[in-house]
Amino acid sequence: MLTREQLQSLYRYSLCLTADSVRAEDLLQTALEKWLRYGKVPEYSHAYMRKIIRNQFVDECRRLNRVAFEPIDEQGPVLLDETSLETLDIQHRRIEQVFELLNSAQREVLYLWAIDGYTAAEIATALNQPRGTVLSRLHRIKQKVAEVSLSRGWLKEASS
Repeated sequence: MLTREQLQSLYRYSLCLTADSVRAEDLLQTALEKWLRYGKVPEYSHAYMRKIIRNQFVDECRRLNRVAFEPIDEQGPVLLDETSLETLDIQHRRIEQVFELLNSAQREVLYLWAIDGYTAAEIATALNQPRGTVLSRLHRIKQKVAEVSLSRGWLKEASS
């Protein structure tokens, strides 16, 4: 069975994907219904639920023709230092503002990395994507955060 903390985590994950509280609640409810219909409880029910939520979200996006997942250039730059985002001291509201600028795929990677504490390799496995794709997304997120931080005066440009 899922604990209250796991359900809250799954709601936050749904919210991360949808960027809308009502859609996140609907997504979580639909996923819970599918999980309960399955009958038997898998050993890793939290991970299993996250997979159901992601698949349900992708299905809904396809059905609505609103897929926000952009193709990733495998030859693009790769983030070499996965901890570099941690050095940005962004408060809660700033994180919300940044999340609003990201697409679904980027929000999902950022959520798994920053909130759930997954490594790039673990994210790649969970999303069934190459590690380079995950690192590329993290790099793009880092660039976007840096650009927004500079443009809004959150950080001062490093002197050369």
